Amino acid sequence: MLDPEVVLTADTLKELDRHAVEVFRTRAAAHEESGSLPLENLKEIHARGLLHATVSRENGGLDGSLKGSDPALFLQLLRTICHGDASTGHCFQVHNHAFWLLENLATPDQVERFVRPLASRFSLLATVGSEPDRVDMYKFSTKARRADGGWRVTGIKNFATNAPAADLVIAFAAIDGVDDYFQNHLMLLIEPDMAGVTIEDDWYRPNGMRAARSSVIRLDDVFVPDLHILGQPGDYPRGRWQGRMHLGFAANYLGTSEGLFDWYVDYARARNKGANPLTQLRVGEMRIALDAARALFTQAIAAWGSGDVVAAELASMSAKSAAAHAAFEVVQKVVHGAGATAQFDAHPLGRFVRDLQTHVIHAGHDRTAQILGQAALGEVFDSTLQR
Repeated sequence: MLDPEVVLTADTLKELDRHAVEVFRTRAAAHEESGSLPLENLKEIHARGLLHATVSRENGGLDGSLKGSDPALFLQLLRTICHGDASTGHCFQVHNHAFWLLENLATPDQVERFVRPLASRFSLLATVGSEPDRVDMYKFSTKARRADGGWRVTGIKNFATNAPAADLVIAFAAIDGVDDYFQNHLMLLIEPDMAGVTIEDDWYRPNGMRAARSSVIRLDDVFVPDLHILGQPGDYPRGRWQGRMHLGFAANYLGTSEGLFDWYVDYARARNKGANPLTQLRVGEMRIALDAARALFTQAIAAWGSGDVVAAELASMSAKSAAAHAAFEVVQKVVHGAGATAQFDAHPLGRFVRDLQTHVIHAGHDRTAQILGQAALGEVFDSTLQR
């Protein structure tokens, strides 16, 4: 186990940034082409002592969650990783969100069985609520029925990022026969070798984010023992956990956009376009958009220390939306400014564009804006009912 005081020197982010840009970005083309998880990237993050960023120091991590001793740490690490590769960033993001949830709701037995062993080595976690044709955040077709010593679970989950190499998957299901999701929402600790568990990766063929492998998981009458039930039924919606995830997406959008912006500035300089007034104008416009998104991002992180959870959720949604709009603006201006040759495979531009377009639309920004409008107008709203 690495000492956090040694790991987190003043140069940590600078060195991670250099490595992400020079190494992760270079590898990204091969991962995209093969559709493989960027495991070597994640292992190198682990070797730096940074992989388990949201885990408490007591249990072997860096205590860098929004509720930890350094609330900005995980998010700034994520943002930095995305300067090089958004897919690696998303794998890191999902792993840390899952670990944060696991540690906070684990029983003492689960801490000894799962948290400490997984935090003591390279490991990969996943969380999955998504299902084919799901129409509501908390309504699941995957059902759990009580059995002797545990539960019998049947259903299909999808978009399970990290699942092909996951040591543990937190899967959401509904208790059969109970309609209220505050009473029926169940979290299952699924190990890939459990009988009846099938992980299928072939279906995942998106336009971008191809290395952030997000599998289908089939649960066919899987017996899940009581030790593998995380928290109490309804703990996830009651604890407003979904609202804690907004800034992870904001960090990815912002970091990936910053990476694209920095690449374009270097590209324009190398082609002697720095003195071109139109290039100067577009770079300035992008800088303004990114500065505004960064300011909201920083403000939203600080909001989690205020004690007003709903206000922090709304600030996080605003930051996420601003980062998304900045991403679209940067993509448009860079594509027009860089020209046709920059879109050849020798350059990372095409992959940046594919990753941003695929990942940014995931969150549903019209709904985000609507919820922010409901709050401003004094209407009823729920700032956790949004990815």
